[in-house]
Amino acid sequence: MLRFTIIIPHRVGENIEKTLYSVYLSDYPKENIEIFQAEGTHPTVQRNECIKQSCGDIVYFIDNDSIVNAGNIKEANDIFQNDERVAIVGGPAVHQINSLIEMYIDKCMRSYYAVGPIANRYRFDNSMIKEGSDRDVILCNLFVRRNVLFEAGLFNEDLYPNEENALIDKILSLGYKLIYDPKIMVKRPPRANLKAYIKMLLNYGRGRFEQLFRDFNYKNLVFTIPALFSAYIVLIPVVFIVYNFTEINIIKFYFLPLLVYITATIFAGVLYSFKEFGIIGKIRGLFVYPFMFFITHFFYGFGFFYGIIRIVTKFKRIADFSIKKYKSFE
Repeated sequence: MLRFTIIIPHRVGENIEKTLYSVYLSDYPKENIEIFQAEGTHPTVQRNECIKQSCGDIVYFIDNDSIVNAGNIKEANDIFQNDERVAIVGGPAVHQINSLIEMYIDKCMRSYYAVGPIANRYRFDNSMIKEGSDRDVILCNLFVRRNVLFEAGLFNEDLYPNEENALIDKILSLGYKLIYDPKIMVKRPPRANLKAYIKMLLNYGRGRFEQLFRDFNYKNLVFTIPALFSAYIVLIPVVFIVYNFTEINIIKFYFLPLLVYITATIFAGVLYSFKEFGIIGKIRGLFVYPFMFFITHFFYGFGFFYGIIRIVTKFKRIADFSIKKYKSFE
């Protein structure tokens, strides 16, 4: 059996007890598990430092709000043992819903219309295990071979978030495989309110731009589409004023993409609303879903410009952290 190092980074003052408890319930020999907690201000650096101190064959990255399924480690062990070219194994992070707004945030993050292929990270289905990419897995539920982490140079400490996307791209470029297994699952809460959700979108968009800037990969250019959309929306009032105070009729065609977007978003909202329970849920969904889709597209794209500001101002995240080893190999 392989030995697993579990790494749990978190911000100062956050609790990890529920996560630890779920790890201790794992259906895997406890003598083959070690656990690191890294509390601090820079999760990427925290993870790297834990990796350097680790002794396991496989490193399992989870967050302090990840509730681990009991069979995750055993399932991952079997996959790694069956194919030495498999370097990464992961599965979905399924949201635990506690409020109406959390329900809509969850459904938005599981919507291909809202977030594209990364919806796979939050969806659970009974599909077969498959070879995947960074679009399919999420860092709060990710297994990686320790030796391959060092071969790839560990996480890029200039990136947070999206550090795992850059690392996965590097590992796959070395000829290794990534396996997505829906049975390897964690449960965690989504963002609790709209403000937190928008902040998350801005940070994800900012992180994606910084990844493109610092670790360019042409396949990630698709993520610039929301940035173009945000710029398009911001410029609408300016174009509208110019259109009303000039005789340049061709400007009216600027609004054609907006009409197409509104039509498509309303149509998607109708489709999702029909899936709601009860007439009230369906009517409410007709208004909520188009709004949620719009803010997801707009603020994720707007995060790119936040990233540009960070690059121009040479922002540097301060790394202040402490590492605690909860459990060693027996």
